[in-house]
Formats: sequence, structure tokens, C-alpha cells
Amino acid sequence: MPKSYAPEQSDERALKRALEHGRDFVREWEPLAPWTTWRIGGPARLFAQPHRLQELISLLDIVRAERLPWFFLGLGSNVLISDEGFPGVVLHPEGELSAIDFDADEIVAGPMARLLDLTVFAAQHSLSGVEALCGIPGSVGGALHMNAGAFGAQISDRLQRVELLTPGGDIQILESKDIGFDYRTAPRLQDGIILRSWYALEKQSPNRVWAAMRKAWKDRREKQPLDLPSAGSVFKRPPGDFAGRLIEAVGAKGSRIGGAMVSERHANFFINMGHATAAEMAALIRNVRAMVLQRFGVLLEPEVKPVGFTQDPFAIAQ
Repeated sequence: MPKSYAPEQSDERALKRALEHGRDFVREWEPLAPWTTWRIGGPARLFAQPHRLQELISLLDIVRAERLPWFFLGLGSNVLISDEGFPGVVLHPEGELSAIDFDADEIVAGPMARLLDLTVFAAQHSLSGVEALCGIPGSVGGALHMNAGAFGAQISDRLQRVELLTPGGDIQILESKDIGFDYRTAPRLQDGIILRSWYALEKQSPNRVWAAMRKAWKDRREKQPLDLPSAGSVFKRPPGDFAGRLIEAVGAKGSRIGGAMVSERHANFFINMGHATAAEMAALIRNVRAMVLQRFGVLLEPEVKPVGFTQDPFAIAQ
């Protein structure tokens, strides 16, 4: 995603050129709330859904040439989009970039493929190694950008390599070991767009694979609030501790600002109780960060990425 919180207002003539170029798959003023798991956010000035890789690349050529702000939106988890929306181009591909298939003896997935679909595809072919990821509500590309994981497993554990479209428009193949994966971070991927990724899994009894997936789903249902819109974990795990424990310890569990609330079931999940605004959710995140910092001296680091804000909406005075 763009590094700044404040994309400048786009030149209207440049926007019109991008709109004309992608007239078959670009539309104006698309509401973004329905495209996010929090169901929060204003409109995109341009919303692009290219179905083919070449459509994506050619549109990005124009976006770069016109110096338009852009943002790649996966399945909308782990993002908080401003109430004002995004003043540039939001990319949300379909078609080719959602595919999952075999490449020799490895599974290859496009960035818009759902993590759930990746795990189901593996299970259908009696392959083990990604079962724990089945309940994460995101895309393969988004999961790679943040090295998403659950129940002790991370998507990078089985990753072999990725095909990356660089900011300069070049296509590179990066081996997993060269990406610098760490807890909830993938440094070499941050400024590019993942086009494909390859995974090496192990043959396993289909009954055991499906059983592991059912257990992951059961554990998730028991521990996390899945009945209301959320963005997954709001904060990264601090060293040697858990964000949820710290939030609960300062008495923030169940606290609320407008329609935004800290879940009673899992304190590191903030939920939209109905018509919450981005401003309300950001204020709740700031309040909780401030409470934990004051009590424990720990500054929680958000997993959630802010989009379209004029400044960091999660920053607190220290």
C-alpha cells in the first residue's frame, strides 16, 4: 500500500485518462465499505477490477505516468479506510489473479485468491501444510504482505517463491528466503504487487487434513467474534505477551465509541456494532493504545493499515 497516510488530491484530467483507458473495468465513486470486512469507508475516486494480468499492468503504467495515488485492495481485512474514501485509484482485480492451480508438484495461487480457497484446494488434493490458515478472512496476496498466520503457523512457512510486480514496473521472482519474513512483516514485498505465489505441501491422509481444518475453524469460532464485522486482530502481539491480555487488563474490553466496540469475546478484535465510522474506530484504537501505554509502558503496534487519512489516525501523544 502507499506509504503516506495522505494521498494528494488527483488531477481530474489524469483521472479521466485512467477511466477512459479502463472503461471496461473502471468505475467512479465506488463505495468501499462493502469491500471491507469492517464495512467501513468512503468511496474510491476510481475503482478498477481488471480481469487479466495485462489489464492490470497497462492500467498501472498509466497510473504511474500520471502520478496518481493508488491502493491495492484485497478482500478488505486488516484495513481501515477513511470516511472520505480514497482520492485516487483502488485496484481490486478479479479473474486470472484469483486463480489457484498446480505448477508441477507445487500449488500456485494468484494474489486475489481467498486463503480459504487455497486451504480447500490443498485438502481436496490430500495436501497438508496450510490447514491453520483456513479461517483467516483475507486474500493470499494480503496474507503474504503481512505474513499472516494462526495457531502457530504462518503463510511463509510453506511458501517457495513469489512473482512480484515492482514499483518501477518490472517483474521479479523472489525466493522465500530472500523476502525477510518475520512476525507479521514481509519487507521485500511492501512496495510491490504480488502476481503469483508457489507453495510446497506434503501428501497426507485427506481425513487428517480435513480434521485439522475443522479444528482450526472450531477454535476460531470459540475464541473470536465472527458474527459482527471486524478486521481480524487489531494489534500485533507484543514481545513476550498478548495484545488481548493487555487490553483486557486495562479494562478496555467492551468499551465503545459510537458504533465501534472492543469485543467482549476477544479483546484484540474491534467490531462494528452497526454504522460505525472510520473516525470512531480510529478513536477507539487510539484510546486503547493510550490506556495500555499508560498502564504497562507498551505501545501496541497496529496490524490494521490506514488508507486515505490525512495523517496517522492511530497516533497518540506520548
